[in-house]
Amino acid sequence: MSDSSSEMTPQEKIIQDRVNQSRSFLRLNGFNQSLGDLWREIKEDSKYDLL
Repeated sequence: MSDSSSEMTPQEKIIQDRVNQSRSFLRLNGFNQSLGDLWREIKEDSKYDLL
């Protein structure tokens, strides 16, 4: 299996482009920050066995 973008099928290229667009969109909307906050809350809750 090769990870060279020149050997990707057209469908794989479209998927990769959409994934990259989604990542950019989520970063622009602060999703990474909110996900980090959620993860900290989950770890905090797990200390008290609330899950």
